[in-house]
Amino acid sequence: MQTVIAATISIPIWAMLSAVLLNKSWANRHATNVIWTLNSIAAINAVAALLCLVFTINNGPLYLVLFDLGQDSLFKVSLYLDTVSALMLSLVAGLGWVICKFSIRYLDAEKNQGEYFRWTAFTIGAVSLVVAAGNLAMMLVALLLTSLGLHQLLVHYSERPAAHRAASIKFIFSRVGDLCLLLACILLYGEFGSLELPILFSKVGTLDETGIANSDAIQPAGWLLALCAVFKSAQFPFHSWLPETMEAPTPVSALMHAGIVNAGGYLLIRMAPIVSLTPMAMWAIAGLGAFTAFIAALVMLTQTSVKRTLAWSTISQMGFMMLQCGLGAFSAAMLHIIAHSLYKAHAFLASGSVMSEKLAMATANPRPRSNLASFGLFAASAAISLCLLTVIAWLLGVSLQEKPGGFLLGLIVCLGLTRWMWHMLENGGRFVIPGLAMTTLFIAAYLGSFTAIDALVAENVRSLPMVLSSQSLMFIIAIAYMALFVLDLTAYRRQQSKWLRALYVHSSNGFYVDILWRQLAKSVST
Repeated sequence: MQTVIAATISIPIWAMLSAVLLNKSWANRHATNVIWTLNSIAAINAVAALLCLVFTINNGPLYLVLFDLGQDSLFKVSLYLDTVSALMLSLVAGLGWVICKFSIRYLDAEKNQGEYFRWTAFTIGAVSLVVAAGNLAMMLVALLLTSLGLHQLLVHYSERPAAHRAASIKFIFSRVGDLCLLLACILLYGEFGSLELPILFSKVGTLDETGIANSDAIQPAGWLLALCAVFKSAQFPFHSWLPETMEAPTPVSALMHAGIVNAGGYLLIRMAPIVSLTPMAMWAIAGLGAFTAFIAALVMLTQTSVKRTLAWSTISQMGFMMLQCGLGAFSAAMLHIIAHSLYKAHAFLASGSVMSEKLAMATANPRPRSNLASFGLFAASAAISLCLLTVIAWLLGVSLQEKPGGFLLGLIVCLGLTRWMWHMLENGGRFVIPGLAMTTLFIAAYLGSFTAIDALVAENVRSLPMVLSSQSLMFIIAIAYMALFVLDLTAYRRQQSKWLRALYVHSSNGFYVDILWRQLAKSVST
């Protein structure tokens, strides 16, 4: 039975990785056959991932060694599939198939279709291997392969200098992240004698506080894993390459924003039993993630390009995901990855029709109201959102005070709901009932999804044993999000003061971080 499962999971992955062996000229000459074959393999990979998810839910984790050099060998080809990896594999494989299908029409009649599809299949296979890897060494190799495939896709239109510039900066940051993961592998292997995930988790789970304190590897390994996640998920100030990758085909942007950039968050979720033993690293992740989300949201509000707006939105969302991981809310982070991936893939693939949607929104102007009436509607929206969140959480048995970072994350959800509900109410009384219904539906869907995800993955992402509690950090993060909320709702867009106009200009230029990295890259190259 295990042989059948191993074949079902691994054969499509190896087949997609093997696509890179196709000769470039031959693939372009036989593009039709290459496209049909690779899309069929991507579909099989998606079905196999879904079957794997069903199996792990019903039967528990699955650990398979496909190739072994010996009992004490450093590197093994193995798969470890529990509800965390199986759920993520289903997401990656499903989105990969959709993106492949979309690419058929998007690149129709282009001369390099075969080249594009062989690298797309290779990249999807590499990301799938990252998720399904049974040990850290194999995950490191898979991340390297993913970076190689993405680099080729980013420079698909090789005649565009901007594409090469962004890909080069991304390549450098990825290599630094890979180096951090390599050093973490060395430390963990020296401490535990293995890099196999189930063995690592088992040995870490048996440590008491004395064992953790006496370990020379766990703390630096936790910091290195956190740093790897920072580089892989485009956290400030290593984010500037992401908005600059607009020269790639739109399906590549969808694959990158919906899947590959989540690698840092997935690494933290996957390695939660180890990372959570480094509490200072956890709070550093939370603080940096909150700051990244804040800065990226400011910049996003000023962008005029659709794809750049989506890119800065991704950076902000990745920051929020890192905040969740830093707070120990790994189940919430997993839900965030799934929801954001599905949304962002749809946003990029539908970006061609966004202008008509914006026009429809622009023509639906709210009725003019006095400041007092507008503030009253805002207060009502905030009260409604808070009450609905509290009641529905109670009905579903979700206790915010018992969940890591529950109150802070609940506040951020309330801010988003308040903004949406306020605009609904400002459009007139006929929107009151639909607004209430949609807000209730959204909260129920969010908390219901969280309950389901938490039930599936909580056992595998449980924070072991030492996570600090810092009310001051949560308070600072809450104030920052409320300030961003106020800026967005009031004067930021209208720029009614000198300092707001200056902030708007600096934000629209991304606070010039990309210029600094360009100058550094130029000085190094010369």
